[in-house]
Amino acid sequence: MISLYILVIRRRVLVPIVLCLTWLAVFGLVLAGLLPERRVIVIDPGHGGIDGGTSSGDLLEKDVNLRMGHILREVLEARQYQVVMTRTDDSDVSHFVPNGASRYRRDLKGRVRLVGRVRPISLISIHVNWHKDSWRRGAIVYYQNGETDSHLLAEAIQEELNAIQPVKRQVRAADFYVLRNTNAPAVLVELGFISNPEDRRLMQDAAYLTKQAEAVRAGLEVFLRQIGLQDQSPRDGT
Repeated sequence: MISLYILVIRRRVLVPIVLCLTWLAVFGLVLAGLLPERRVIVIDPGHGGIDGGTSSGDLLEKDVNLRMGHILREVLEARQYQVVMTRTDDSDVSHFVPNGASRYRRDLKGRVRLVGRVRPISLISIHVNWHKDSWRRGAIVYYQNGETDSHLLAEAIQEELNAIQPVKRQVRAADFYVLRNTNAPAVLVELGFISNPEDRRLMQDAAYLTKQAEAVRAGLEVFLRQIGLQDQSPRDGT
């Protein structure tokens, strides 16, 4: 009789627990389907700190890169992407690799190390071009030679940039350290030629930088759809 009573008590206790656990499991599956998928983008404003990059007069590449980095971050976050920047101020990232080669090399390795930690769906490195022929102009997108996804991403972004600039440029294969050592689709966007007067004027114009940032965002979303990650391309919440 006592054992029967204990069994009844146990059943009264265990049944609600089992039902509760079942409900939590079902709720977890439903919630997982409702939550947005992971959309992490790394923005890498090139140079920084004592490394000013290229320049023209008082205009330094590192400053243009950083300004564009913040504008692009705002554009992407408005579309519900999670953004990580390799630097957010006038500094390099050599502190991520405190020991080893030169500061310049440690800076490059630090950027790659950060990308590896966050495992993004894409890396966008921002730079500014220069050429001895001042007539050369226009944004150019570089990708790591031999990387198919990076090539697709570069093509998509270049097409959008060409739509807003007077010159039509072609993507270029390259062998840059940051692109070569990143395990994610990665491109390097040269915003224009600082050696060209008109490009130089535009890269100091916040409105034009915002247009370029929107072009980069649009190209990124075209690429994500191409590789079958439509859910990674959120629409405005309006």
